[in-house]
Amino acid sequence: MRKQTAALLLTFLVPTSVQSAELPVLEVKVEGLRWTKKSFVLRELLLKPGEPFSKKKLKESVRNLLNTHLFYRIKPLVIRKKNGVIVVLKVKEKFPIVPLPKFRFKTDGSYRAGMEVRDYNLFGMGHKLYLGYVKWFRTDNESFSYYVYWNLYRIIKERFNLYGGATYSSDREDYIVNSEKKGEYRVKKREFLLGTLVFLDRRKVNQIAFGLRPVFTNYSSILGDKKIYYGEISYTRNLSTDMVYYQVGSQFNITASYSLPRVSDLTTGEVTALYSNSVKYGKYETRIYTGGFGTKIGYSGGGYQLQAPIPGYTTEITTGKRYLFGSFSVRRPIVDRSIYLKPTLIAGDAFRWMPDDLLVSAGVELIAFWAKLADGMIRFKLFRGLGREGETETSFRLTFRW
Repeated sequence: MRKQTAALLLTFLVPTSVQSAELPVLEVKVEGLRWTKKSFVLRELLLKPGEPFSKKKLKESVRNLLNTHLFYRIKPLVIRKKNGVIVVLKVKEKFPIVPLPKFRFKTDGSYRAGMEVRDYNLFGMGHKLYLGYVKWFRTDNESFSYYVYWNLYRIIKERFNLYGGATYSSDREDYIVNSEKKGEYRVKKREFLLGTLVFLDRRKVNQIAFGLRPVFTNYSSILGDKKIYYGEISYTRNLSTDMVYYQVGSQFNITASYSLPRVSDLTTGEVTALYSNSVKYGKYETRIYTGGFGTKIGYSGGGYQLQAPIPGYTTEITTGKRYLFGSFSVRRPIVDRSIYLKPTLIAGDAFRWMPDDLLVSAGVELIAFWAKLADGMIRFKLFRGLGREGETETSFRLTFRW
């Protein structure tokens, strides 16, 4: 583990006598692969045999590989020959198949439990497959959901992802008109997803995604069934780098989702935006700044509202037609590079027309981390709303390797 520092800091062992503008790349070798195909690694590289060697392109190539989240160590070596250079990548992979037991507890004694299984490297080509089931217990709600999600990575012309999924859920909700409860109903929802993501450059910084998301909602009473076909488009600018033990750099995403006319029962949709920036302090500590907003568009009465990502408050308080929020976190190792503490302060507002009530939430996340896994081993969150109607919210997630 002590030898990983060089790779994580992207310091490459390149002889000073190598002239990057003159010597071509003769060959690229990859050592240490177990689950990933060599063709996958070569496709991520910006250096190709026959092209002039560039230390900058080698650095960006390692960034591309790290951002696939499939490797926890990448050590690049450059060997000089008379007529060019040989690039050797010594890699260590993360374990690609991870079970994720899910738990969430509420102060009223109810809890949600379930299981999700993820394969991050299907067929050794970076494709993803997620399967999951969750259910609430010790509550009158009796809600549950099944879901599947898949993402075929760079499957078309090495630039296009194809992704999709399906979710079935059953829940009970209150029917509220002008802040007054008029009744309750059970809602069953079937949701599907099919889309494509396009990488606009070889560094995968700029990305555009297009998708179709049909949602079929069936109500037991009060409301009529709904069929809505959402068309979605999003733009992402990703300047971050996964450094295995921490992440640095910024990301920005804006997404618009709107119901297709004529075939949909409602005219509704939303626009959301999210910006985050992780700045490194010290050796492994990072400070994370996040901000975002969301707004409902179209008309759908009092339904189909947005929920602000502000933990520590009830759903009714954090739900509205619009929201704004910002957060600040410090992610700090407390036991070597294996256990991290992440205190977070979040402030924002969920509102109908104009901002009204400031919601402030403080919490902490404890992460027991093992770099060989695609996810942290233990992730425990505890948040408390600091406002008058705040409550304590906790969640616990455990992952392990078999």
